[in-house]
Amino acid sequence: MLEFIKAGGVPGLFVLLMGFSTLGTAVWFMAKPADRHIGMIRSLSVATVFVVLSAIAADLAAVFTNVPGNPEWAQSPDMPLTVMVGLGEALTPAISGFALLALSWLATAAGVRRLGPLGAH
Repeated sequence: MLEFIKAGGVPGLFVLLMGFSTLGTAVWFMAKPADRHIGMIRSLSVATVFVVLSAIAADLAAVFTNVPGNPEWAQSPDMPLTVMVGLGEALTPAISGFALLALSWLATAAGVRRLGPLGAH
C-alpha cells in the first residue's frame, strides 16, 4: 500500500487529502443526515475529481519529461517498459481518488435513505 501511495507522488497526496475530506463529510452526513449538506458533498466531489485529473496530468508530465531527460532511460532498449511503468504509476491517483469517491457516494446514499425524500425536512 505504501508503494502505491509513493507511486502517485506529491500529487497523489493531494488526491488522498481531498478524497478523505469528501469521504469524511459523506460519513458525517450518513450519521446525521440533513438535506442542506448534500450540496457540500457534491462540491467536495467535484473538487476531488478536479484534483484527480490534475494529479494524473502532473504525473504524466513527470513521465514524459523525465524519461527523455535521462539519457540512460531514453537510449535503453527497455525504454518502452520504463514508460509503461511510469504510466501505471501516473494512474494511481485515479484509482485512489475514484475509489474514495465511490465510498463517499455509498455513504451519501445511506444518508439519503435515512433522510427520506429530499426536502421533506
